[in-house]
Amino acid sequence: YLCMPYYIPSAPGTPIRGLLGVNVRKLGIPDKAQLLRSYINNANTPALEDILAHFHYHMALSFFRIAAIGQGVYKRSKQGNASSARANMFGAFVELTAQIGNSVMEDAAEAARGIPAECEGVDGLGSPGSFLPRFKFSKKFHKLRSELLGFMQEHIYPNERVLHRQHKELTEKTGSRWVVPPIFEKLKAVAKKRGLWNLFLTKSKHHKLDTGLTNVEYSVLCEILGRSVWFAPEICNCSAPDTGNMEVLAMYGTKQQQDRWLTPLMEGKIRSCFAMTEPRVASSDATNIQTTITPTSDGHYVINGHKWWTSGAMDPRCKLCILMGRVVKGSSSSSSSSSASSQYRQQSMILVPMDAEGITIKRPLHVFGYDDAPHGHAEVIFNNVKVPKENMLVGEGKGFEIAQGRLGPGRIHHCMRLIGMAERALEMMVHRVQLRTTFKVPIAMHGGIEQAIALSRIEIDQCRLLTMQAAEMIDRVGNKLARQQVAMIKVAAPSMATKVIDRAIQAFGGMGVCQDTFLAYMWVGARTLR
Repeated sequence: YLCMPYYIPSAPGTPIRGLLGVNVRKLGIPDKAQLLRSYINNANTPALEDILAHFHYHMALSFFRIAAIGQGVYKRSKQGNASSARANMFGAFVELTAQIGNSVMEDAAEAARGIPAECEGVDGLGSPGSFLPRFKFSKKFHKLRSELLGFMQEHIYPNERVLHRQHKELTEKTGSRWVVPPIFEKLKAVAKKRGLWNLFLTKSKHHKLDTGLTNVEYSVLCEILGRSVWFAPEICNCSAPDTGNMEVLAMYGTKQQQDRWLTPLMEGKIRSCFAMTEPRVASSDATNIQTTITPTSDGHYVINGHKWWTSGAMDPRCKLCILMGRVVKGSSSSSSSSSASSQYRQQSMILVPMDAEGITIKRPLHVFGYDDAPHGHAEVIFNNVKVPKENMLVGEGKGFEIAQGRLGPGRIHHCMRLIGMAERALEMMVHRVQLRTTFKVPIAMHGGIEQAIALSRIEIDQCRLLTMQAAEMIDRVGNKLARQQVAMIKVAAPSMATKVIDRAIQAFGGMGVCQDTFLAYMWVGARTLR
C-alpha cells in the first residue's frame, strides 16, 4: 500500500492525487526504489523476504483489493445508503485501480525480478537492461546471465540481512563465530536446481568438467556475483579459495585425488583452504616459502611449517588444504643449487586433510577488525603432519607450474567480483545523494558529488574492459601469453574499487563507516586484495 501512489496518476476534478508522472525528487520525495530500500533496511520481519521476492504480485493484489473495496462503496452510493455524499466518485477510482492492477501483472511477466530497481545496476553488467561489450557470447551464456540476474533479485538481495541475522543468532546460541547460517544450504539447493552451479569451470583442454562457458562469459557472471561478494559466490559454489582448488584438482589431480576431494567440493558438501603465505618471509615471492615436505622411507611425506592468511581454514566445513612447500631430501632444509631454474623447481603442492594429526589452528586473523566468519583466515601450524605420497599434486617441484595454471583465471574472478562490488557501491551512492539535502539543495546537485559519480563510472568501465580483455586473451592464447594483461588487472581492479567505495562512504557520511551498510566491509575487502 505504501508504494501505491507511485502507480496512480493525478485525476483533475476528483480526489485522486497520485505521483505517477511527477518529478518526486524535485519535490524532495523519495522515489519508489529509494522508499523500498529504506523500508528494507529498517524493517525487521522474516515475512518481508517472501513479500519482496514477489513484489509485483503483492502490488497488483493491493490494487485489486482496493478496487473491490471501492466497488462496495460505489454500490452503496447507488443504493442511497453510503456514508458520504461523494461516495459516487469511487466509480472512476474502481476502474482506475483495476486497470493499474492489470498493468502491474502484465509488467511482471517481463520485470518480475524481485525488488524493483533496488539492485538493478547503474549501467553496470549487473543491470538487466545494460549493454554488454562486444565480445563473443553464446546462447547458453545469455540464458545463464538472465537466470542469475533473476536469482540475485529473488533470493540473494532479500536474504542478505537474513544471513547476518542468522549468523548473529547462532553465534549467541553457540558462543562461536565459526557457525554456518542455514540460509546457505537452503539457497544452494535452489541455485543447483536452477543450473547456477560451478559456473567458474570454464572451457579447458585439461578436463571435461567445464560448464561450456569461456573466461569472458564467466567474467560477466562473476561481476554479478560480486555484487553480494560475501554471499552469492558461495551460494553458486563459485567462491574462493574453493574455485581455485577445484580448478587445480580438475587440471592436475589424479582420478583418486579427484574422487576423494574434487567430487565433494563440486557437490558443495565440503570446503577447502589454500596454505602458501608465511609470517616469517615475504611470501609475495614464493621462492621464499620455508615450509618443508620431507619424503619418508615408508611412502609418506612429513610436513613442517608455519602458515598464515590461510583463507577458509576457520570454516567448520573445511576438510582439505592444498599446501605449498619445499620438498627436502636428507637433513638439509636449504636448496643445494642457486640457479634460477632450480629456484622455480623447489616448491611443490600437496593435499593435506584438515583432520590430519599435527595440524593446529593457532588463531583466526582479523582484517581491519573483521573476522570474515564463518569463512575466516587462519594462522596454522603444521608439526610433523604425515600424508601419503599419493597426495602430491603432479610431482615434486611442480608447485610453480600449478600456481601459474591456477592464478590466471583466479585473478579474473577476483577482479570481476571487485567490479561488482564497485558497481553496487556506486548505486548506493547515487541513491543516497538524492535522499539527503545540504544547504537547502539535494546533495546530488553539488559539483563535487557529480564529479565523484562521473569518475566512478569512468573508472569502473575502464577496469571492466581491461579485465575482460585479459579474460579474452586467456581464452585465445592461454595464461602464459596473457600474463601481462593479468598482471595489469590485479593492480587496476583493487585500486579502482577502493576509490569508488571510498567515495560512496564519503557520500553516506557517518552511516558509511558503521555497520548499517555493507560499504565498510566492501572497502576492507578491496583494500585487502590491493
